Amino acid sequence: MAPTRKKKDKEEIRHFLKIALAVFLLVFGVFLAFVSYRFGRLVFTDDPMTDSRSEMITYEITIRSGESTLEVGMELKKAGVIRSAAAFFAQSKIYRCKIAPGKYTVYSKNSSKEIIKFLNQEYLKQQAGQ
Repeated sequence: MAPTRKKKDKEEIRHFLKIALAVFLLVFGVFLAFVSYRFGRLVFTDDPMTDSRSEMITYEITIRSGESTLEVGMELKKAGVIRSAAAFFAQSKIYRCKIAPGKYTVYSKNSSKEIIKFLNQEYLKQQAGQ
């Protein structure tokens, strides 16, 4: 007994949907791998925003009490001092950076890691002075 036309059509549709889902998951997986690689490269490489050949940005940041490192990173990103606020935040957690309220001058010739280290040193100086 041959399958009915409707049953055969349903099987073809299911087969097509399975292939479409597999292709979608493959493309999504490749995209996710690419985005993860780029973010990891931002976090674990230490490239400054500018080099000696381009114009350096000097930025004075005012950090308010209770401001998070993500908020500081967003401000530095907006000013063009760092490449990624999210990577700055991740680095601050990796390096266990603490920041203190105050006014600081930072430069785009410094990497995110150097800026984090500087802000952490300023925090430690303020803690030692109390």
